[in-house]
Amino acid sequence: MDTMTTLKKWQDEYFTQLKRVEEPMVRFVGERAETMARFVPGRPPFMANMPTMTALIDNQLKFRKRVVDEQTMFVRKMLKAMDPMVTKLDTVPKPAAHTAPKSAVRTAPRRMTRAA
Repeated sequence: MDTMTTLKKWQDEYFTQLKRVEEPMVRFVGERAETMARFVPGRPPFMANMPTMTALIDNQLKFRKRVVDEQTMFVRKMLKAMDPMVTKLDTVPKPAAHTAPKSAVRTAPRRMTRAA
């Protein structure tokens, strides 16, 4: 199994685990929200000009997407700028022709003389 296949497998396992955890959490929060809704008052008048929770979350999700898109463009530009180096690193060398192994010559270890 090559490295990219292993990474893809780990990513898939990560999302599988997330899905296993998400569903019970959403169900639990939904049940608690129904209980708490009985005790939460309506929106007070002084909050009329403030964004709703849904509008706030939608805005932040759009901002997150914009940040990721901007960083994606930056990384692509950096890769293009580093192309000469990346090309060398990404080029897989051709295997050299098989040559006979060189015989290794070992020398005897030096003997230390003891001081008297």
